[in-house]
Amino acid sequence: MAWTKETYLQRTREWMDAVGSDRWSDAFLYALLDKAYRDETQGILNASPYFKFAQRTVTTDSNGQFSFSGLSSGSGDNQQNVYRIITVTDGQNTLYRETEFRNVPLAVSGTTDYLGFDRQYYLIGDNVQILPQTSGLSLQVSINYIGTPIDELSPLGTADFPPGHENLLALSAAANALAIGGSEFKQTQELSSLAQQFRTALYEDVARRTSNPMTLTFPDRAAVWGG
Repeated sequence: MAWTKETYLQRTREWMDAVGSDRWSDAFLYALLDKAYRDETQGILNASPYFKFAQRTVTTDSNGQFSFSGLSSGSGDNQQNVYRIITVTDGQNTLYRETEFRNVPLAVSGTTDYLGFDRQYYLIGDNVQILPQTSGLSLQVSINYIGTPIDELSPLGTADFPPGHENLLALSAAANALAIGGSEFKQTQELSSLAQQFRTALYEDVARRTSNPMTLTFPDRAAVWGG
């Protein structure tokens, strides 16, 4: 069963051996849990970019742009906070290729005709610029995302995290809370080492969710083996 916000706090205090202690406030520990949640989820999405996947339909403004943060959706315990863009298409046959502003600085100046070039986009600030610069263009954007931060969950809300791996967040938060030197330094090292073991197990789980990468197959198509 997925852990609630209150369970995360309780488990963190247990790992710290600080149940009932008023040395660390709930707000402080929730802030550390939120950092652990964001850091570990980013690690998951780097290991498996499609683990949390969604598609958004956007329309470009008068400058041929749409908002990056506008790709987030949901509220309360059901947030989907955009992490990275995976693809941008017109939803049919056109794929937009990512570039950088420095590669196409004249593309929106009106001095260069980019209509003959392939479709491109780049990020600038919180906006995504579409090339050729086109207003009112409907696009389909594929993204991955991070769920609701733990400190923003309702008391009985559950974090969007791989089931069975919740202790990693409590361990990470506990290690950070105890990282103040002195008598707790050894405990911090032990918790950090244990968290790394849990992290390795998590990445092995999420990075490969099909058997295909581990299966040696011999397809029956002549084109594949040169027959």
